[in-house]
Amino acid sequence: MATAARIRYMLFFAIFTLGTYFFIQNYVTHEYDFLTPVDKAFPFMPEFVWIYHSLMPVMVATMMLLVKSRRNFFTVFWAGLLATLAINALYILLPSFYPRPDFIPETLSEHILYSTYQVDNSSNTFPSGHVAYAWLMFYGAMTSPKVKELPVLGRLYLLWAIGITLSTLAIKAHYIIDVIGGFAVASFCFYAVKSFIEKRNYYREICQVET
Repeated sequence: MATAARIRYMLFFAIFTLGTYFFIQNYVTHEYDFLTPVDKAFPFMPEFVWIYHSLMPVMVATMMLLVKSRRNFFTVFWAGLLATLAINALYILLPSFYPRPDFIPETLSEHILYSTYQVDNSSNTFPSGHVAYAWLMFYGAMTSPKVKELPVLGRLYLLWAIGITLSTLAIKAHYIIDVIGGFAVASFCFYAVKSFIEKRNYYREICQVET
């Protein structure tokens, strides 16, 4: 699939996803608090903000370098859009918030996390978009012949997706239930779209070989 075409679709996805996220965040009233003893016990680790912010560059790298055939690309693309719609619907139906910790930033990691808190407030928690999109990238990468040729890439993606998942808890951005919800949304959307495309044999004309 042509690089220019992939860039256009990725830009649309980014604008749609970020636009709807912040629109809902600004207009939906917080109602639910899903804090559990497990959430309280999970340590606050600002250093995980680096992993947390690796989501976007890894998404771009995955879609540009690994998910190259039309079938694989559109499987991940449509699964991502479906996940965004599902996540937005739940943000509206279950408007939740996370009671973030108060701290005075001292280290670089803490300053970055503090700035993150200022840009992205404590609402829109269930389910976690970070978790959902990270696992979509894992599933997408695993469809690439390059990962099948180099199994170590698959293991690295698995570790990265787990790292993103843990980072949302470590920086106190999401609850345990948000993580579970994000993983469930990603898994359902990816396999539902993959099955739909394969059954109808869409994007078949150039899906045989990735270059």
